[in-house]
Parts: sequence; C-alpha cells; structure tokens
Amino acid sequence: MTGFDADSMHRLAKLALDAGEVASPEEAVALFSGYRLRIVLGRGWADTLAGQACFVTAVNTAARAFLGGVEVCGELDAMLRIPLFEGRNAATVAPELGATITAPAQGELPTLVLGGWVPATLPRFCVSLRWDGWRAWLAPGASDITPSLAHDHPLAGVAAAALGVNEAFLHIRGDMPAAGDRTVGLSLWTPLAVAGWRNDEHSGPPLRYLPDALWLVGLGHLGQAYAWTLGMLPYGAQRPHLVLQDFDKAAASNLSTCLLLDQGDLGQRKVRVVSRRLEAAGFTTAMVERRFGPDHRVLPGEPTTALFGVDNLAARRDLASAGFGMVVEAGLGSGHRDFRNIRTHTFPGPHSPAAVWPAEAGAQPAVELNDAYRQLAQERDDLCGMTQLASRAVATPFVGVLAAALVLAEVVRPLHGGGTHAVLDLQMKDLRHRTGAPLSDGPVPAGFLTAG
Repeated sequence: MTGFDADSMHRLAKLALDAGEVASPEEAVALFSGYRLRIVLGRGWADTLAGQACFVTAVNTAARAFLGGVEVCGELDAMLRIPLFEGRNAATVAPELGATITAPAQGELPTLVLGGWVPATLPRFCVSLRWDGWRAWLAPGASDITPSLAHDHPLAGVAAAALGVNEAFLHIRGDMPAAGDRTVGLSLWTPLAVAGWRNDEHSGPPLRYLPDALWLVGLGHLGQAYAWTLGMLPYGAQRPHLVLQDFDKAAASNLSTCLLLDQGDLGQRKVRVVSRRLEAAGFTTAMVERRFGPDHRVLPGEPTTALFGVDNLAARRDLASAGFGMVVEAGLGSGHRDFRNIRTHTFPGPHSPAAVWPAEAGAQPAVELNDAYRQLAQERDDLCGMTQLASRAVATPFVGVLAAALVLAEVVRPLHGGGTHAVLDLQMKDLRHRTGAPLSDGPVPAGFLTAG
C-alpha cells in the first residue's frame, strides 16, 4: 500500500498521472521533484507594493508547484509594507514561503526577474515580471528598467507573479513552445482588451478605494487565494471586516493548493487557520463553520459583498436567496488539459445563478479511469480509493491567484467608476483567448475604505 490517496496526493503532480505520463502517484511526485525555479530580485523591485506582492506571490505559488525547489537571490534587504507581511524582511519571508536563498544567480535554471537586472549571460528561459497601474505582464529576458512608481496597484503584482510562474511551468513541461519567448499580459481595468492592453487608457486610475467588508464563502484553493490577495492590498490603519465561511479541515493535499496553509495546520479547521493569519495582519474576522446552502441569509450588519469559492453547483444556485448585494465567484478547469481555464461571474447580472447553473446540469458524471488508474486499482486492490483519487481536480495556486486578482478587480473597479462583467472567460495558457460580457449597470460594493 502507499501513503498517496485522494487526501494526500499533490494536486498539480496529479496531472502527470491523469495524462498517462507515469504509472503511479509516486512516479508523478518524483517527476515534479525534478522541477526547479529561480527568482532574481533586481534593483527597485520593492519600491512598490505591486512589486512586493509579486515577490511573495511568486515565491509562495512556485514553491507549491516546483517541487525540486525555488531559489531566490538578489536584493533581499527590503522591509515589506503589504499588510500580510508588514514590517517583515524579505530575507526572512522567502524561506518561510518555501524558497532557498542563494548567492548571485549561477547555473542554468528557469528564471523569473523582478526589477532591474543585467546579467553577464542569460539562462535559456528568463522572463521579467512587470506591473504598471492595473496592467500586469511578462517579457522575455532581463532589463535595466526599474519598475514604475506611478499608479501602484498590488493586484497587478499578484497577476504578474501568476503569469510568470505559469510561463515557467509551461516551459519546463514543454506545453507551449513559445513560452519565455513572448510577451504575455492583461489589464485588470479592462480585462477584455486583448490587442491593445498595454495602451495608456488601460492603465486605469490610481487606487484610492477598497472594500470595507467582505464575506468569503469557501476557504479552499480559491477562497485562500482571495484571502491572500486581500492581504496584499494597501489598507491603512483601518482594515476590513471579513466573514469567513468553511466547514472543512486541512488535509495534506491542500498544501499544494492553499496559500495560507503549512504543514503545522494539517487537521485544523481551515476557517480558523485563515482567521489567525488575517487577524495577525490587522483584519477583523468572524467565522462561520458550516456549509453554505439554501438556509443561508445575510443578517443586518453583516457584509453584503461576497467572494464565492465553492466548487459546488447546488451551492452556487443558492446564491440568489442568500441576500447578498454583490457576489463575484470563480470557477476553474479541473482536468490535466484545462486546469488553467478561469471563468468568473458577477451577480446580480442578466441571468440568475439558477439560470447559469440549472439543476438538471448538476449530475456528476461517472469517473472514467485511464489505464494507469485501472492498473493501480488492480495492483493495490483498491478500486474505490483509485476512483476517488481520479475524481480529484488538478489544481495549482498560480491559477487560483490570477482568478483572485480578476475577482477582486471586479469588486474594486466599480469603486473607481469602472464597470463589472457578468462573465469573464480566460485561458491562462494563451491570453489571446478571452471573452466576456460587460454589465452596463452592475453591482457596487456597499462600503469602502480609503487606500493607505
């Protein structure tokens, strides 16, 4: 027998088993243990909150995907100002997030660069992560360019990190021949601007207002990506009130997807772990330790804006009766081919949750086992266990945090006079494939705080 099961299997390494590349969970993890990444911190990377958000997000997401290790080198003396790590030194934060600090970059490793850096020679795969206002992107190579101080927006830093780690993963997996040789980006102000997203009109206005209260439903992969991203935003002394709702306990497999969990949190309620992390950063929280369902009602004085991160069609249909004034939810692809796909919905919109997710569409399809799973079930005399493992989604937090940046942008944008979208569809493998439906008169969060 083996220690790998549905509750312990690494959710990204699982894609090698699902794709038939390996014959066992052990082989999948061994394969991913050969994947390594380097992050170089160049001149000026920490001058903006966006740069700081990019740094911690890149390290945290990469460490959960590149199981061979993540190296960080360069300018590590900066003191962080983002709420989740306020007053902490970058050199102490990086190891806590799973990275190893090394001497100046040497050797051939896929490399992400933040800030200005001009090496003597470039690794074969090397991209610079960039941010400016509401825009986030990566470009091939390294440069002597210091990041702009104008229009500092941490959501762009989070998105840039997600795009960079994804690009490195595409390269190391051989899933995209052009990975590392292309410019990839988007504007969170105008996410449907595919061709001209780098034009000045898509930079968006300065960030001045942030939501003052939110309800986070579900604290797994997506819910913790929402919480993490909220912890990057420039809240001043007054921080928002959050209602956190989840009923589940942290399992070993969650370590590969949940950005606020570490080994010491296993077996604990996710809602309590997330509450501790956020309260340590100055947020106030209330905990709801039950499933979201048809009996849910928002009471007077509770947040009326919700970020929904539950992968359950019945629960999504119940959003309409809960009494929220604004809901933004995200769904992710779950297979080894589509796990990078992101779809968001904002309610109220032109269609109700029941119309978007009709009851007749809720039946779970039977799990089909590929040759690897059938062989494992026979060898280990555990058809039930292998079927349960096969049913689990392929998932990784570098997809989840890009979804979180898109979701938070839907909440923050209308506070600055921008619009919302009934639906957004995005394929992270190739951002040219973006579609959506803007709302002419979409919802707006009930209250706000002034950005610090």
